[in-house]
Amino acid sequence: MADQVDLSGRIPAPGGARPPWRELEGLRPLTLRACRRLVVVAPHPRDEIRAAGGLLRRLAARHASVDVLALTDGPGRTCTPPEGLAVPMGPERPVDDLVVRPDDLADPDTLASVLARLDEAADDDPVGETSVDSEEAALEDAYEALGVAEVRRHRLGLPDAGLAGREADVVAALSEIVGFVEDPHGLCVLAPWSGDGDDDHEAAGRAAEIVCAAYRVRLVRWLDQAWSWAGPESAEVPWRRARQLALSETVRARKLAASAAFGGRPGRDRELPDGSAPGPREVFLV
Repeated sequence: MADQVDLSGRIPAPGGARPPWRELEGLRPLTLRACRRLVVVAPHPRDEIRAAGGLLRRLAARHASVDVLALTDGPGRTCTPPEGLAVPMGPERPVDDLVVRPDDLADPDTLASVLARLDEAADDDPVGETSVDSEEAALEDAYEALGVAEVRRHRLGLPDAGLAGREADVVAALSEIVGFVEDPHGLCVLAPWSGDGDDDHEAAGRAAEIVCAAYRVRLVRWLDQAWSWAGPESAEVPWRRARQLALSETVRARKLAASAAFGGRPGRDRELPDGSAPGPREVFLV
């Protein structure tokens, strides 16, 4: 496809106008018949469901095992709560209660009291285990709605919006999973496209490319943020490598239900499935 418009700045079209996506209807279908184990690299919670929920369901229906390497625990920037719903920030704590004064360190009884208060504050940490567990519960509900019965999740716990500086950690963690697979010929890795336009997605994509090249494993890439700045005529996207997975009404409904587990906006998702190509399809680069 020839590039008719300069989209190098990755600026969304004015007024939310979208390019003529009908050209994507002619993409060749994605076939992963030999895939018996899928390893997914997910920069943020629910990224893989948004962009590739239909593919995950199809492979699971074929009894392929699914591993998800979750790079960050925090909510991704693409996870938007419904309008009018406040995001819980955790219990408020009086700041003065956590001040340690020099005199406190000299008195064993006072110091013990201060340490006890600090331990109590750590137990109430809103970004601690409680929030992570609630995220895991939402993911479990989302996969159940999607119809994927079993997923092995591996947490890396890296900072959101900081993956570009931690690519070596992603490479190491992914290598630990890929390098010990008994049947590498039946293995596929699914990751964001390294040119997607989001720093975390691109870092995850580059790490996946390094590992897959080293172990000679097939890599399938999804598009996410690219849909906000690229069109079918954009030369920045290697459309010759694009493949589509057509989604039935049932699968699209399941993706909507999975999105609702994270507080998605059903109206918006019906118009443009979150992180997916416009229309009843998912698009990948192979």
